[in-house]
Amino acid sequence: MAELPDLNLPQLFAALEVSDISAINGIASLANILRRNGLISVPDVSALLQSMSLPLSLPRHADNPAVQEIQLHLDQLFAQIIAAD
Repeated sequence: MAELPDLNLPQLFAALEVSDISAINGIASLANILRRNGLISVPDVSALLQSMSLPLSLPRHADNPAVQEIQLHLDQLFAQIIAAD
């Protein structure tokens, strides 16, 4: 395996951000596909959103405007999935 280059802090934060966005979009896309095909119920989609939201609501994160923006994005994505009927 090749050695990783020395990354600076902004590069590491950017990589983490992109990784998180990719994971969130992948999970939401999968939930949407399952919902459209009748393979996941509204309560299960809601439970998925709740489990993804739990770390964002922890006291050490809840007041962070960036975390609040992520939560809003999650809420909007999953509202569309739930309303897909």
